[in-house]
Amino acid sequence: MTYLDELASAKRARRVWGCPCGADNPPSYDACHDCQRPSWTCANCGTVNATVWSHCQECDNAIPAENLGDREEGFEMTWEEHTALQVGPRRVGGRYDHGYTDSEYEVLAIDRGPRESWPAWQITVRGKDGEVHEHCTGWDPRRDRVVAQPPADITIVSVGRLHDDADGEWADVLTRATIALDLRPFRDPHIRADLRQLTAHDQVVRDTVMNTPGVRLLLAATALQIQGYLAGPTVAPMTVVTQCAGGRHRAATAAMALRAVVSGDIEQAAVYGLADSAKAFAGRDLAVNLVHRDLERDVVER
Repeated sequence: MTYLDELASAKRARRVWGCPCGADNPPSYDACHDCQRPSWTCANCGTVNATVWSHCQECDNAIPAENLGDREEGFEMTWEEHTALQVGPRRVGGRYDHGYTDSEYEVLAIDRGPRESWPAWQITVRGKDGEVHEHCTGWDPRRDRVVAQPPADITIVSVGRLHDDADGEWADVLTRATIALDLRPFRDPHIRADLRQLTAHDQVVRDTVMNTPGVRLLLAATALQIQGYLAGPTVAPMTVVTQCAGGRHRAATAAMALRAVVSGDIEQAAVYGLADSAKAFAGRDLAVNLVHRDLERDVVER
């Protein structure tokens, strides 16, 4: 069963869990399909919790600290994690709906704080009636919905060149790439029988790719290249394409790592050994879209 099949089945059964980045995930995933943020599943009721809180939001069952992992700042959320959860997938220029009649609104500004006075963070929106309001109502994935997202500042697309003849929205992405990164010269995990059927969703694959000599240096250099484009006189939406043969290992892992870096997520970038590269993007609040064109395709026997 492919990821999309599993996700569709989970949606029909109402068993998906929503990540603060806006992505939906089937219950079998212990990390978000899009942004790779970790989650945990309550041993008592089976609810998947993407917030990494220390108790289940469904049954209030306490989760042993060791199940949450070793976090230097403890088991409470940092301010950045808290505001990311509150803001949810909302971005400036996007349109969203509270789930009530005529409750659609446009986001004009987001102040993530922390502010000296209450509210500690706030969002400025314009309703369908044209009136502008400021509030600090958090995103509720059970009720709120995305109507239309603004274009991403940076879209990162992983592709497998063996699938260039496929149709779809991203079939011609290489012809419109701002940066095209070719990872085919690096050792291919496909040659290992134990990795061939796995993908970048598996930790062992990500570790294998990132530990390949030269890969981290290349991604760090690509981060510098992205900084150069962002510093240019005309900042336009950028498309970064990572390439390998099948699109399941090297390109997908590199795309995940770059997303962590350019999102300014230092903690997640550190998992890929790229924390220093991410520091240059911290606080820029770039909207980053991650697309895997060929990650879920069948293995190409070669």
